[in-house]
Amino acid sequence: MPAKSKNLLILLGSPREDGNTTRLAFAFADAACAKGWTVQSIRVPALEINACTACGECNRNRFFCALRDDMDSVYPLLLKADAILFATPLHFSSFSSSLKLLVDRLLPIVPGNRKNLAGKTVFLVSACGNPAAAAFRPLKAAFADIAAFMQWKTAGALCLPGLDAPDALASDPAPLAKAAALAAKLP
Repeated sequence: MPAKSKNLLILLGSPREDGNTTRLAFAFADAACAKGWTVQSIRVPALEINACTACGECNRNRFFCALRDDMDSVYPLLLKADAILFATPLHFSSFSSSLKLLVDRLLPIVPGNRKNLAGKTVFLVSACGNPAAAAFRPLKAAFADIAAFMQWKTAGALCLPGLDAPDALASDPAPLAKAAALAAKLP
């Protein structure tokens, strides 16, 4: 009997469909496919995801969000995934706004709830125009805190500064190779 394929979900947080962060995520995806993973990606900015209203329904019902929007289709994909890649450009020291909305809506599937994401393997890929690597410190800290709270296994992060032009990777393929190499850490 053949081994069960593992599922990678890529959350593309860039508003640019073909920007640097998206290209890095696709290099990661190509390497994952070469390892036998089944890959699905979601362009998060294309989704209608409302902000969490802190209504508490998810706490009372243990897996229910009172908001009816595109998160209804994202929850099953998150639960099915063996690994999740968060791909976001650095926006004001953090996730893109669309990806942050999605992260805020993970409350119904936190550890302790009947359905949760505990034990998932997660990765972070990010790019920014700022030439200083220190610009990623707040994003990395937030990602580490979220991963710890969600009981995820953080397998790696690739944060690349100095990618200012939307097509910066066209002239330098080395970052794409780094993204592909990060996929080697998939279990």
